[in-house]
Amino acid sequence: MTTHAEDAGGLLNATAELIIAGRKIRLEMPVPAGPARLRNLLPFLRYLTDRFVDFSVENARTEGLSVSCKKGCGACCRQLVPISAIEAWRLGEVVEQMPEPRKSTILARFEEAKRRLQAAGLLEKLREPNRIGDDEVDPTGLAYFQQGIACPFLEDESCSIYEERPLACREYLVVSPAENCARPTVDSIEPVPLVVRVARTLRALNVEKNPSTPRWVALILALEQAEAAARLDEAPPQPGPELVREIFGRLAERDAGNG
Repeated sequence: MTTHAEDAGGLLNATAELIIAGRKIRLEMPVPAGPARLRNLLPFLRYLTDRFVDFSVENARTEGLSVSCKKGCGACCRQLVPISAIEAWRLGEVVEQMPEPRKSTILARFEEAKRRLQAAGLLEKLREPNRIGDDEVDPTGLAYFQQGIACPFLEDESCSIYEERPLACREYLVVSPAENCARPTVDSIEPVPLVVRVARTLRALNVEKNPSTPRWVALILALEQAEAAARLDEAPPQPGPELVREIFGRLAERDAGNG
């Protein structure tokens, strides 16, 4: 990775070339020049995710596959979405900055969702994700989906915070028939094969740097976790370029591990 001159906003323009799935991908992105924490790199991580997803979609097309997701198809917005603690913090900021009555509407949707999860016996379980074993993840996700709880940010079956949506949402695209998403099963849903999973890497790195942080947060509980997420972001700041290099290193490790 190479960096160029710092601009007035304290950002460096960084460039990197990676070889993924036998193809070269060039990345150009602004990164913090000075001390930074992971949460300061969310814009960079979103950019990275979007580039890798576009790259994965192109790969799928070369294999004769096409993405069936489209605007107005919000079935996946009723799934259990795992996000990192720092993304929960950011969503808390997004809602806090909303004007009224929009803010109150969104807050009420989150509260209603929690009421329904409580009635279904899922709320306390989701509040302690570290107690959910790997073999329980799929059954828990299915039980959540069966409640039919729409993401509070969903409007007319489309995301109302599209630019702020979590990394897991950005990575979720399917090539199976769209109608299958209304009743998803392991066998009926075929996601776009991702060349790199940024969301998973971020969650793991977030926990490593902040051991008190849960390994993931359910998006539906983001607002009640937002304050704690900011408080638990306790890792010492690192120079922005150094942190970016560390992220690239982790992505390369996970890519090699999946190969």
